[in-house]
Amino acid sequence: MSLIIDNLKEAINGETNAKIKYELFAEQAEKENYSEIAHLFRAISSAESIHIKNHIQAIAKITNSEVNANEIVKTNEEELKKQVQDTRNNLIQAIAGETFEFKKMYKSFIKDAKKGDLYLAEFSFDLARKAEIVHSKLYIAYLKKLDKKENIEPIDIYVCTICGNVELRKAPKTCPNCDHEQKFFKKVD
Repeated sequence: MSLIIDNLKEAINGETNAKIKYELFAEQAEKENYSEIAHLFRAISSAESIHIKNHIQAIAKITNSEVNANEIVKTNEEELKKQVQDTRNNLIQAIAGETFEFKKMYKSFIKDAKKGDLYLAEFSFDLARKAEIVHSKLYIAYLKKLDKKENIEPIDIYVCTICGNVELRKAPKTCPNCDHEQKFFKKVD
């Protein structure tokens, strides 16, 4: 069980750093007049908060104790600020981070949770993994538009408050990742 708790803590730490980094990337995109790319960065930053919340709740239920996120999270905002580049390279960094999470990190964590028969941790990891796949695809789509110098039209972006899935233009009737109803989607400003 300690391995799975450690995995949950590592996921919380990683998601927290990604959340902060995406907020910094949004600021940079705004400076470069890419407000719609900034909007996407903010939406996915918001989604990372949902993964953090889910992982914290999983630890609390598994250990039957209160969890202080500040004791888990190790962030160095100055170091994260040094990673901010131009928007194109920030999108590439974001794609790499999301891809690592869904291809390597969460796959490994899910496998450990299955072995340990800890369904709650497995479920939390799986929800995050599915959302990270979507995040990666969205970043790739926006990078392609940027590279083709296509105009990125202002659109509504919605985040599922249960799993962190991100949807463009309108919230679906049910979330394709977690199957929750449309009412669980929140529009990101």
